[in-house]
Amino acid sequence: MADIQQKPKIEDDPSVLEIYGNKLVSTSFDGGAVVVTMGTARIFPERVDEMPQQGQQPVIHVTARLALSPSAAVELRNALDNILGAMRRAASAPAAGTSPQKMS
Repeated sequence: MADIQQKPKIEDDPSVLEIYGNKLVSTSFDGGAVVVTMGTARIFPERVDEMPQQGQQPVIHVTARLALSPSAAVELRNALDNILGAMRRAASAPAAGTSPQKMS
């Protein structure tokens, strides 16, 4: 009988910071780790009492660097593929309460 490998238990430490990113800054592989650098676009005025100027370009501030083993990078890719697939299916599904349009 084949040994059934148990999945490891997850310990969720509430002190771990959650970091927001809305821009992918870079990705790289150094032969040992896949490094993903994330950033956040921000528009700041030049001085405290001023408003940001119209047309001012945002500055991307690096907020996180995630270094993954190759196997963890594969797991992340598979998880993201599943999420993106679900998003595509949800976007292509007809809205609830509407009927598909008939072709004439």
